[in-house]
Amino acid sequence: MSAGALDSGALDSGALDSEALDSGASPETDPALEEDAWSVEDASLALVEMTLNAVARGSDLSVTQLRVLLAVDRHGPLNLSGLAALLGMSVSAAGRLVARLHTAGLLTRLLSPHSRREVSIDVTETGRRSLERIRAARRGQIATALGRLPPGSRRTLARTLRELTAAAEADTR
Repeated sequence: MSAGALDSGALDSGALDSEALDSGASPETDPALEEDAWSVEDASLALVEMTLNAVARGSDLSVTQLRVLLAVDRHGPLNLSGLAALLGMSVSAAGRLVARLHTAGLLTRLLSPHSRREVSIDVTETGRRSLERIRAARRGQIATALGRLPPGSRRTLARTLRELTAAAEADTR
């Protein structure tokens, strides 16, 4: 879908460019799709930068530690091998990160109810508060940027991002 489609209100009706979806278009075969992918990537980098700024101002976490904490918060409780697979890292690297976050009081490591040899990892209340501070700071930065957009554009953007999130999550199921 081109940027012009956003302006024309095509998304206001909730319609997607079904022709592009049905055709199996890819960035290699559809220049408009490639242009849109660049635009979304650029916006996502701005959001990542907002996240990194929020982390730098509001926490002592490294980016990797934040990634672990976010993964466990979103998908947990997890066992160590599940966490390592989710993050694409070795079990030993994930274990070291979990140990540091456990020592900091941000994660729990409990014996799994399913197996005495398995550890169940979850976010502590302190970890949730830390994540909420980071998220609040990031939301503040996002709200500032959104405040510069006309209300209709904000609503369209939010609706479109929900659709993009659902499409991206469909790939992980």
